[in-house]
Amino acid sequence: MNVIPFKHLDSVPMAFEAKQENALFLGTIVHKKHNIAQLNGTITGSIFISCDICAEIFENTLNEEVSFYLADGNVHENDRELEIVEIQNSVIDLDELLDSELELIKSDYFCCSNCEGKTLEQEF
Repeated sequence: MNVIPFKHLDSVPMAFEAKQENALFLGTIVHKKHNIAQLNGTITGSIFISCDICAEIFENTLNEEVSFYLADGNVHENDRELEIVEIQNSVIDLDELLDSELELIKSDYFCCSNCEGKTLEQEF
């Protein structure tokens, strides 16, 4: 398990690394104020996804910049405009964050090189 206790964060950025199959998540986490920290990182490598037109599985290269805030506990009203991920039990689970980011990427629209430029209607 790849975790960082929230209480170990400081105003000096802490480097982190998480891996899942061929995806690598590198970056830093820095304590911003009371119960808020900021994560900045990059997800590189590749993932296997299915084409949204023909359903063929293909490898997709990753090079995604990621930046969001982490909240340990309740989010104050004046912080609601920030993109905030709430953490559980004062522990930042990097594997879980990477998994969530990869699922978010997979939810986008993808087509393989054979289907590029086609629409779903043209396939049928």
